[in-house]
Amino acid sequence: MVNECTKSNYDIDQNNRITYSISLGEFKTQEEAGKIKSILENKLNSTLKIEKSSKNKYHLLSGEFVSSFEAGENAFDFYSNSLIKDYKIVRNGKPVDDIFTNVLFVAKYLGRPSVYSYNLLTKQSSIAWSKWQRKVISLNYLPNKESAFITTAFNYGRESSFPYIHEARIYFLNRANEQSDELVEPGDGVQLYTYWESNDTFKVNFTKLDTINSKTVLQNIYPFDINGKLGFIQNRKYDLLQHGFPAVPKRNPVYLSPNKDFQFRNVRSDNESNIYLKNFKQRSEELIIATKRNINDARWSKDGNFLFIITDNTATDSKGIKAEKTGEIIIIDAVKMKIVRIFSGFQFENVLVHGKLLFFDERLKDIAQIAVYDYTRDKLLNTISIYGGCGLNNLPM
Repeated sequence: MVNECTKSNYDIDQNNRITYSISLGEFKTQEEAGKIKSILENKLNSTLKIEKSSKNKYHLLSGEFVSSFEAGENAFDFYSNSLIKDYKIVRNGKPVDDIFTNVLFVAKYLGRPSVYSYNLLTKQSSIAWSKWQRKVISLNYLPNKESAFITTAFNYGRESSFPYIHEARIYFLNRANEQSDELVEPGDGVQLYTYWESNDTFKVNFTKLDTINSKTVLQNIYPFDINGKLGFIQNRKYDLLQHGFPAVPKRNPVYLSPNKDFQFRNVRSDNESNIYLKNFKQRSEELIIATKRNINDARWSKDGNFLFIITDNTATDSKGIKAEKTGEIIIIDAVKMKIVRIFSGFQFENVLVHGKLLFFDERLKDIAQIAVYDYTRDKLLNTISIYGGCGLNNLPM
């Protein structure tokens, strides 16, 4: 008798499950929603449902997703293929922030570096996070894009060619509830850099001068989990005469695709980088491109079918004359084993793989802008340009 009257664990899990859907429209009557439903079901080749809202209106919904980002990614795919003209992301019938459609980046607001949001549908940018007397040093997404770490300072720059950072602070931005929490205050220093050590561990390396011994620098390493919780702080000490100033580690290119179907390797010979791509299923390997540039980084699309290789050149030309450093982004279709496009003429330091889109910084002299590129259709969608410059993770120093 007790078991029959008690809800099962499955029922409880279903009730507590957070699901997101794509709202394709809101209608006054169920009949009106039904007419559009029959048209769009054939067009989208998927099953839709009609759900009554609290305002006695009817939502036409598509799919159930575990996050706003996943729902937005699927909705934007419909939109990009001209299957729908408008949409919203909803949870339990109520609109929520579309985390996929709104992409964060760094630009100046009231003269100080802050966090902006770029909307893929409207192609407009708006301020997303800014604090008085706080200048953003770096912005780092979580792998699921639902939150971000923001490092800031009261001021930073160079004085007599020597870097300085005053009153550094680290924040954790939760995009779902639009709240930010201050995590730690490293204080004054001379160097700050960030990186993901793994998919669930984010680290901030903060270096400062030893006030007792001028020949020594101290480095604190702050580790955080994906919820912004601080772990055990590591401390390092460097003797400047013996070890030199601690250098920022180089980026590690990702050689193996996420689906484990492909792998690229770089063979350096005669001052050239020879990029080979291996297809494990077909047991084949091909030379994709040879370049005199250095391989700086490499990323893959989520499905592993596209490879993005970032290169840079030396700061001198063929005659040994100092030249401005530029690079390339090589877009490779791994399935077809061919180059789709090569972007060149700028410094390409930061890239963001965002669904079927690739965002990347374009920097040269006084130019600091962000390109938005659809790599599956080889189409440049837009260039984000803000007065004072902008960047995916930071602004040029």
